[in-house]
Amino acid sequence: MTELRTAAERNVRIDLLLEESTAAARAFGPLGEQVRIWHRAGGTDHTSLHAKVIAADRHTALLGSANLTSRGLSRNVEIGVILCDSRAVGRLVAG
Repeated sequence: MTELRTAAERNVRIDLLLEESTAAARAFGPLGEQVRIWHRAGGTDHTSLHAKVIAADRHTALLGSANLTSRGLSRNVEIGVILCDSRAVGRLVAG
């Protein structure tokens, strides 16, 4: 939360795409209007969201296995790597 708040103070746009079926949106509630929370349209097909890249900008990104669910954030063993290569991150952001 501290890092996201600090980024928002630097005018970094923060968008989170979360599943409505979890309480993940509440975890980010203290950030208020500093973060935009999006939910996937529909959601009746019982599929899961497994986004694994968090891009801070076109230079830095977190690539990892963690799911933004209560279990994923508190009980699972996860791994991640911070990428600081503008070429690699640019390709991830460009999709």
